[in-house]
Amino acid sequence: MEVKEKPDLTSVRTLVKSVSPLARALKLTPNAIYRWIAVNRIPGTHVVKVCNFYDIEVSDILPLTGSDTNNETNVVLKPRSVLKTLMDVYQGTITLDQAVTLTGSSKISLTLILTHWGDELPTLYTTLEQLDQKRIDLDEACRRLKVAKYTLHGIRRKYGYAPGALQRVRPLPTLPARQGKNREVALACIAGKFTVKDAARLSNISERTLFRAVDKVTTHKLNDLAGWPVVFREALVSEIEGKTPPTVVKWLEFARSQRLFVGKTQKYPQTPASWRSLPLKRLLVGVLLGEGTLEEVAESRGADPKILRSLFTGDLKPMGLTFEQVEFLPLTHQIALAEILLAMIDRKRKVVE
Repeated sequence: MEVKEKPDLTSVRTLVKSVSPLARALKLTPNAIYRWIAVNRIPGTHVVKVCNFYDIEVSDILPLTGSDTNNETNVVLKPRSVLKTLMDVYQGTITLDQAVTLTGSSKISLTLILTHWGDELPTLYTTLEQLDQKRIDLDEACRRLKVAKYTLHGIRRKYGYAPGALQRVRPLPTLPARQGKNREVALACIAGKFTVKDAARLSNISERTLFRAVDKVTTHKLNDLAGWPVVFREALVSEIEGKTPPTVVKWLEFARSQRLFVGKTQKYPQTPASWRSLPLKRLLVGVLLGEGTLEEVAESRGADPKILRSLFTGDLKPMGLTFEQVEFLPLTHQIALAEILLAMIDRKRKVVE
């Protein structure tokens, strides 16, 4: 039996090793997929289909989701010395631990850069250096890195090569810098991306310090969160960062009160060729997971989108929600809600059987 290679989820570029098969499966042009690669984002409307194509969990692909335009928010800016130091790591002249000491960056942060760019790190470094020295123009830099100009601007800014006069950067006071790093790693543990043991080792922070950092941002203990579905943990982090009001705990309590089984990971159903004969909850799941827009699902059913919107609100009423509220929630919350609805569908199916 052939062992299937595990997809590399470091970036869209590493995930999509061959563009044409994915484009055919999703009924898109290859240029559309290349645009995803350029901005390192998979549009929310295609997430489930991409997961089914690569046989991966939606929660695993969440860091790569968003619109198909560049979505580089809350970027931690690096001094340009970081790339030069990572080139030394790449060439084997220094170790990663030595790079951490030299740059003052966390081991996790440097590891993410190395894994994201991989063998293209020399191309990135050379391109940014030559562009800064005016030895090449923007068009040539975009061609080398296979990105659009607006994406290139974000890359230059992120790695300390923004055009214009260099501004003197004052180092952050030691305590605030350390607290910010602790918080970042604590959120990664809450989201389930790392165990405390692994996070402590990679970030050079004691486990005790990490537990204290977790306690500062949430009342939930990591031992309790270990039993949560993965996407609910991602949603909790979104709430901690102030992106949405606290709702995910209420949803879990609702699921438990209804004796619904929501597993740590979820296998999502295949996208149907037609929505015509499917139950209302399955239609709502399809819209939440981006399998189809409200208008597309309504058209497939021969229904008025306004009526379907009203029916969705009726289905969400037991949870105290309306469809208008739900459609503006972050993707993590929409997926979490879809998992509860799938659990409802599964329970009803078992009762019928």
